[in-house]
Amino acid sequence: MTAKANMSLEAMGQQCEKVAQVMKVLSHPKRLLILCHLAQGEQSVSQLEGLTGLSQSQVSQFLKAMSLQGLIQARSDGSYKYFSVVDKELEQLLEALHQVYC
Repeated sequence: MTAKANMSLEAMGQQCEKVAQVMKVLSHPKRLLILCHLAQGEQSVSQLEGLTGLSQSQVSQFLKAMSLQGLIQARSDGSYKYFSVVDKELEQLLEALHQVYC
């Protein structure tokens, strides 16, 4: 195999790792629900509580996990934090899932 082919395989492996991490996040129905709401626009923790029926601690735990994966970002406004999807590929994936399943 040539060096170019090896690099391609390495890049493919890295992409597979990234996709697997995203799919792991999406594999929990409530995390997926939170991401669907965030894909529609910025939301606070309390807004997400109302939209999902989850407790504040559950929402915060899920947001922290998604933030550590680099999928969402937080913006502070006074004592409130607002979250939004930062990964454009994730937005496209959520839109595709919405078109197929909703």
